Amino acid sequence: MFNRKQQRGIFVLLILLVISFAVYAYAVTRPLEKLVVEDVSVFQSQIDSLKLVASQKRNKIYPFNPNYITDYRGYALGLSEEELARLHRFRESDKWINSKQDFQKVTGVTDQWLDSISPYFKFPEWVTNPKKQKTFVPFKDRKVVAKDINSASQDELKAVYGIGPALSGRIIKEREFLNGFIHIKQVRGVYGLTDSTMIQVKKHFYVTKPKGFQKMALNTATRDELLTIPYFNDYLVDQLIKQRTLRDGFANWDKVVLTSRFPEEKLELIQLYLTLD
Repeated sequence: MFNRKQQRGIFVLLILLVISFAVYAYAVTRPLEKLVVEDVSVFQSQIDSLKLVASQKRNKIYPFNPNYITDYRGYALGLSEEELARLHRFRESDKWINSKQDFQKVTGVTDQWLDSISPYFKFPEWVTNPKKQKTFVPFKDRKVVAKDINSASQDELKAVYGIGPALSGRIIKEREFLNGFIHIKQVRGVYGLTDSTMIQVKKHFYVTKPKGFQKMALNTATRDELLTIPYFNDYLVDQLIKQRTLRDGFANWDKVVLTSRFPEEKLELIQLYLTLD
């Protein structure tokens, strides 16, 4: 009734069934391994040792400021609910505890509790050593002695509110690029310097132009002279000379900014060095 392909399939199925029954019979009749009970007393002693260390660590008291005792911390230290309530009411009135005597007076703890816990009290240094503390003077109230920013060190720059190590370094780098500032407005172009910080800079520093400094005439300056302008490069100088020749001189700055690749955003700074007269 079955063709040859079906007969092969039935034969394979029968073989798989025989194998399955054989595996099952072996698994059922296989003898079980005997349970061996080993001595675990060594491991138990290690576990007990770890529990003891954890218990000691949990009960260890670290130095703390008694002004900030929470309910849980107070419970762990052995304070009663009434003593904690007195402490919280005292702190809510915006008052501070500055000694162990103050703590006992406020909370009413016993001498025995105070003697055992007070050695862990840790008060701020301005309480324990008031002579070491320097009176803080706000920046706005500090006396300002202005100096030339071209001779200011990095530490003197960092003393200005708003100027950190990175910003002071960029100011010095810009100063070196310009061979010295000739106007305080050039400092504002330093990356990261905000308007509010610039106000502080103007309070602390001024700029003294180099002796004998004079503006250069753009319409008559040579190529080498124009290359001394810190905001110019070879390409821009060549283009300026080319446009100057074509226009028979620049009549106004509107014509100058039309020059190819002219940094119009720096026109105000460029005008510190150049004149059209």
